[in-house]
Amino acid sequence: MNYLKYFAFALLAAVMVLGSFSCDKNDENEIKKDTLYVKFINDPESQYTITTLQIRNRGPVDSQLQPTEPWSENILKNGQRIAPGQHIYFTLDLPSGHWAEYRLGVDNGSGVEVMLYDQPNYDGFTNLPITHWATDNRTVTVTITYDNYSQTITVSGWSDMAGIEE
Repeated sequence: MNYLKYFAFALLAAVMVLGSFSCDKNDENEIKKDTLYVKFINDPESQYTITTLQIRNRGPVDSQLQPTEPWSENILKNGQRIAPGQHIYFTLDLPSGHWAEYRLGVDNGSGVEVMLYDQPNYDGFTNLPITHWATDNRTVTVTITYDNYSQTITVSGWSDMAGIEE
């Protein structure tokens, strides 16, 4: 599993670097947008319901700088949850050509919230991206499963695509 994680991270870095070349060049008359409209999907293949979604900006897509902001409060308000196969929409204050990362908490199936990255032996994806390039809207999908090897609830897959998937 580790080699898949490293391959995915290397692929993400390459896409972010290549994508930044076309996004940073704006016509003088073009206004650089500072907001991104996001459709966030808990994949139907997920085994867990999302109870917490936190985001922090990371800066330009062509850099791996330290985070530029602290983690946000939970985007899911008033007990809102995202069950497998469901989605939510939200807007991020994220300049064009920048990226943000997110982290998740889930219901473990017994009504107890588990923050994925706080689990001992967590071996899933980290630095999960939401990028702002090519368009001012994005579809982000995450798959959350149980990893028998590490005995943790883990992000086993993700995607970050331009446009809103219908």
